[in-house]
Amino acid sequence: MTRPLKTLTLISVVLLLSACAAFRPQGGQEHLQDRLSELEHWQVRGKMSVRTPDDGATGYLDWQQQQREFDIYIAGPLGQGATRLSGDGHSAELTLPGWDEPRSAESPEELMLLYMGWNFPVSDIRYWVKGQPSPRGDAVTTYDESGLLSSMEQYGWEIHYSRYSQQNGFWVPGLVKVSGYDFRFTFSIREWTLYD
Repeated sequence: MTRPLKTLTLISVVLLLSACAAFRPQGGQEHLQDRLSELEHWQVRGKMSVRTPDDGATGYLDWQQQQREFDIYIAGPLGQGATRLSGDGHSAELTLPGWDEPRSAESPEELMLLYMGWNFPVSDIRYWVKGQPSPRGDAVTTYDESGLLSSMEQYGWEIHYSRYSQQNGFWVPGLVKVSGYDFRFTFSIREWTLYD
């Protein structure tokens, strides 16, 4: 390689790296965590897959969250096998495929345990999906060089994050993997809509 070509290649690489760095978040971990706390009204669309000791399934996900009110709708291919979990801080409703009416309980955790046999902290995943530990308990967190949460352990669950993008000034993950107690949940988020 000639000297001018080497110099041009080096300049190109430096410019490319500089451009990539410009699209990464600036600021420390606390700053990014504080910003996520402001985000309370949002919607995500994408796919969700679940692996249990006995089964596995993938569906299309549409999740709307406004403070403590939530509506999580999961549909199988071609809209078959639709499941809906909705509620607020006082009650929750679950509709599974084949049910004529939803079942209700005081919490989504109670519904999941009663009808699906899953002991899963449903009320906390609204924080986890944003890339943030739940404020209701201690967490062990690991951040990348940009101050974005890359992994976390809370309540015995391990959560891994990737594919971050900037939406309305917030850095939100596009892939969230939750595992623990022989369960694996994967949220592959295609679209974030932020209303805050």
